Amino acid sequence: MGLQAFEIASTPKAINCILSSKEIPDDDATELQNTRRIPSLIFTHGAGGTLSSDGIANFTSGFATELSVVCFKGNMNLTSRVKMFSEVMLNQNFATCLGGRSMGARAAVMAATPDTQQLILASYPLHTEKETRDQILVDIEPGVDVLFVIGDKDSMCQMSRLQTVRNKMKCKTWLLVVQGADHGMNMSPKSATAAIGRKTGVIAAEWIMARDNSKREGRLGWDQDVEWSEWTREQSDNIPKDPETLPPKQQENLSKKRKSTSKKDGDEKGSRTKRRKKV
Repeated sequence: MGLQAFEIASTPKAINCILSSKEIPDDDATELQNTRRIPSLIFTHGAGGTLSSDGIANFTSGFATELSVVCFKGNMNLTSRVKMFSEVMLNQNFATCLGGRSMGARAAVMAATPDTQQLILASYPLHTEKETRDQILVDIEPGVDVLFVIGDKDSMCQMSRLQTVRNKMKCKTWLLVVQGADHGMNMSPKSATAAIGRKTGVIAAEWIMARDNSKREGRLGWDQDVEWSEWTREQSDNIPKDPETLPPKQQENLSKKRKSTSKKDGDEKGSRTKRRKKV
């Protein structure tokens, strides 16, 4: 993997960035210095993270095996991070795909412009004990595709609550579930954390290049090695839905399905009662 550190002039201080891309042959090194490489993703870390945090380093090293990514260092202030996104986008002349981890994911959503077509939201902090941060997700325009990368042990993004929000969102969403991972994408054993983190980056890059609208959920796990389910049709039928969060037509279909199931159960119960009486 090739790394290129650079700064973007800003106030009150410059924004530190790293461009990660495929390894560049020595013969092309001089040419690269004179040529700006447009990234496929602008990404940033969480509130307490840095550019060298495991969650960022693992993801970007995997992503860069397929596509180029620019990561920038921000502070813990959400408004400031959104402003930094805007400055990095201006500097790179690129806004097509934005993303981040945790607070950085929130900033990516808020920084999106009419030119933004994809969002990659890793460990999105959907809820705390006091609030649910879903409104900016619901407000995402229909033309934007969203990829969530969430650990199934993430205490800030429970799967059932995320599904409820996905049902309300106007845009198309994909969900990559990392089995055994917490909010920081940490896993046991520790060797799994690095390997799984890199694989999430690879999958995210491949998702940018090509994605199937009919297959929007995938599961990534560890059993002595990385196990990837590939993208499948949504498994969300196993997650309880709140009917009030569904569009009217889906509410009607769900209601009919439940009534049909209830009637079928009642008919079977009645048949068993009649058979017992005959005996």
